[in-house]
Amino acid sequence: MASSIDKSQDMKRNIVLIIISVLFFVGCSEAQRKTERPMPKVRKRAAAPLVQPVSNKAVADWNAIHRTYAAKKYQLKDSWELVSYYDYSVTGNENSLEELQNMKIQILGDSILYLNGKKIKVCRTDRDSFMYERDALYYAYMKDYFALRGINVSKSVPVLIVESSANEIYSDMLEYIYTGDYLVLYHNNIAGIFKYVRRSGQGLPSLDAKLEYTQADLYQDLKKEMSSKRAREYNIRPYKRKLRACMGKSISHINGIGGFYFVKLPNYKSFPIFVAYNCNEDDEFLIYTYKNGMIDEENSINVLAFSSYNDIKEDFAIFTDGTIYVRTVEGKKTSIDVYRINDDGDFYRLE
Repeated sequence: MASSIDKSQDMKRNIVLIIISVLFFVGCSEAQRKTERPMPKVRKRAAAPLVQPVSNKAVADWNAIHRTYAAKKYQLKDSWELVSYYDYSVTGNENSLEELQNMKIQILGDSILYLNGKKIKVCRTDRDSFMYERDALYYAYMKDYFALRGINVSKSVPVLIVESSANEIYSDMLEYIYTGDYLVLYHNNIAGIFKYVRRSGQGLPSLDAKLEYTQADLYQDLKKEMSSKRAREYNIRPYKRKLRACMGKSISHINGIGGFYFVKLPNYKSFPIFVAYNCNEDDEFLIYTYKNGMIDEENSINVLAFSSYNDIKEDFAIFTDGTIYVRTVEGKKTSIDVYRINDDGDFYRLE
């Protein structure tokens, strides 16, 4: 009898496990359908890079890459970049967001606004915030977003008022929130925040610059603090105090204990540089400048040494002149992205 009861209990337990497994995979499939993000591949993490010193060949490769880009000629122009948005539509709005992401913006003297080359006459003034509090669903987000970046729009809102236009004007209430460094456009219930990014006159890669830090150095320093040659040369140490970290309109405090390993690099243009290794994800590295008393997710460079979702591999190198290289390898194809830091402490891509 006892054996019969045990078998019955085992069968019930197996049925429960099967039901749980089915629900788990259904849940994963539903999440995949909603996010359109592929399910991760199962792979073993390679531990070897953590203990291997940076080879002379790797250093020579980065130096060769830097010489190539330092010798190029550039014609850099300032630009407006979409850095955040608030979507208050009921259904998916990917096409409208993509349209904002591809927007080309130019502002002349606070009186002429060009959107994708189409001219709009505007004038600059301030509005009482009451109108936005009453009529604009996105205003609460904007108020908190700007406040974290030292801009107060709680009492009056700086705007550009549309005076005349024969084109699609991407505005709400025939005006745009405009702070000088930020512009808000509206399209199909999306409020997109654009930031003015300075590129012109911000410096170029220098042939005299030295290799300061690499992804391979950080792997080595993870194993043993300041064990890499460049960490010792440039006094690059783990940063174990709390850092204020901003994401959109939210702020949090993170440190090396909470799943992130930070190192602090020498300042560039008075801005401290932080590199973080995210222990919670695939081998992900994040490069930040420290400004306004915080690091900002919107002003960062993301590097994936490997991903569970694809076979792309990336690594980075930082030079003493503030030039940052991200090398991407996908199969037999290799590409290089080059970044610089402007006088405002913002990253921009060198193209």
